[in-house]
Amino acid sequence: MKKIIFLFLITAFAAAGFSQDKHAKALTTALEDGNAPTRMFVPPSMTDNVAPPFSIAGADGFWDYVTNGANMQNIAVYGDTVIVAYATCDSTDALGATTRLAYYIVSYNGGTTWDAPLVVSSLPNRSAYPEVHSYISGGQRNVVIAGRKYNGTNGANSRGGAWKDAFFGLGSFSGANVPLEGRDFFGAYQNGNTVGGLFSVPNGTVEDTLFYNKYDASTNSFGTRLRVANPGSAQIGANSRYRMAADQTGNNLVAVWYKDSTGTGFSKMMAATSTNGGTSFNTPFVIQMARGLNSVLAPGDTCGPWFGIDAAFKPGTSTYSVVWSTLFPTATGLSSGDNGGCKILFYSPNINGGVPTIVAGKQNMTIMSDTAQFNNRQALQVGVTPVSHPSIAYSADGSMIYCAFSAFQPGDSADTFTYNDIWYTYSANGGLTWATPTNLTNSHTQDELYPTISLTGNSNTSFNIHYISTKGPGSSSFTDNAPVYRVNQCFQKVAITAVNNISTTVPDKFSLKQNYPNPFNPTTSIRFDVVKSSKMSLNVYDATGKLVQTLLNNEVVPTGTNEVVFDAGKLSTGVYFYTLSSDNFRETKKMMLVK
Repeated sequence: MKKIIFLFLITAFAAAGFSQDKHAKALTTALEDGNAPTRMFVPPSMTDNVAPPFSIAGADGFWDYVTNGANMQNIAVYGDTVIVAYATCDSTDALGATTRLAYYIVSYNGGTTWDAPLVVSSLPNRSAYPEVHSYISGGQRNVVIAGRKYNGTNGANSRGGAWKDAFFGLGSFSGANVPLEGRDFFGAYQNGNTVGGLFSVPNGTVEDTLFYNKYDASTNSFGTRLRVANPGSAQIGANSRYRMAADQTGNNLVAVWYKDSTGTGFSKMMAATSTNGGTSFNTPFVIQMARGLNSVLAPGDTCGPWFGIDAAFKPGTSTYSVVWSTLFPTATGLSSGDNGGCKILFYSPNINGGVPTIVAGKQNMTIMSDTAQFNNRQALQVGVTPVSHPSIAYSADGSMIYCAFSAFQPGDSADTFTYNDIWYTYSANGGLTWATPTNLTNSHTQDELYPTISLTGNSNTSFNIHYISTKGPGSSSFTDNAPVYRVNQCFQKVAITAVNNISTTVPDKFSLKQNYPNPFNPTTSIRFDVVKSSKMSLNVYDATGKLVQTLLNNEVVPTGTNEVVFDAGKLSTGVYFYTLSSDNFRETKKMMLVK
């Protein structure tokens, strides 16, 4: 029988009290400040070069702890130009103590091929937790990489910082440090050559101070810092996690951060806003508090905020939205052992009267509502929750909100950690209600985590996403002491496929029809008969067997004859195969694309 014990994350997650199940390993003390604890090295169990679907060629490595708490804005899409930032290290230095470096990589054809990755700094000056912020200078696109910057003797000191490339795609960087030593600089593009962001001081031993600052790429310098949250006033705790978003004018900003139980006894999700581009922020306010404001949500589930925070503005407006993960609040902390307390929540001031709505949880996910499935798991990766690390973004016209997150796979692994998949959902009414989440990756032999949806380049029928994939679960780069696996960076343009139920007449059997027209250019219709409403997957493969597009991913399809339109506009002329599958049915047919 599954039992729950409370394992508290020491120092790195000070006073958070996040507990896991009986298979969880004891977590070692670690400060994510560039100092790694001494431990026995675990030899690489797999440096498998067989890349998973949608992996970015040339961007593999061995750093598997992507975020230092909040969501990382590590992807930007502008038409066919896709920019992805990531960090990696050597296989013999999985903790990144001497070899961790940040990179960015670019595709100019929508992710079909990628240029060589560009390293942000040179050893011994390491770099980590990169975000990518694009801006236009002299009529040309360029990038700012923000995150953690190591310097000092042998690159031992860490603080927030930013770099700019000499010009886009060159890989010749100049950088600057935030004014005080502290933690990472995370933020958003505002306007002109300016990226605004947050950093905190000190790192994890007492209550932090949260600062706002601007980086000017034209001068490669930071301006005067501004306090957003002060210690000793119940505004912020130790080792805070934070995220900032900006509207399209750069005038309206929202800062969001996780406050641990320091000083109040319960965790909080805090926020502050600015309407003048960061000249000043209003007094911080509480969005959710464990055992307090918005802790009990309909239909009566009790939850408390954890981190994995993200925020975004609706295009063309000053309306902002926030998402985060939750756990069950106990008398001594937060627990992952109660399926009612583990959720993804959404907040926007003018939606649902300012009460958070449920994006994902036991209300709309079987793995969360089915107790047997929920309890069929081992230890979760450090910082990860059963539904975890949400990312939020809008379509360009603001009509759709997309949210992606990771969720555990029921079952065991040889490494005693739980595998994860990437899921997504969407809202067409401003976040008031959400579609049933879809398992995007659904791969039982890969561990996928840390999704980020691009803030740009999304439509009302598709979005762009970056995540990582490894052969085994658990973190070798932080405190899990897990085996070392190759880490692949993955990119997908995800189409929200509409299923048209053209007939409700119950057919004699499950069947997949030949697409029409065939040959086609660039769209064709695929029909199939469903005897009983079922979860179905519909995938398209090229002639080599490579998965090129997922049209349905374990989605509930109604009884009768259904139709899906496949758009092959991004694909080349050739033979393709499409496969319809469910628990007890599988059929494949061939089609021809002629351009």
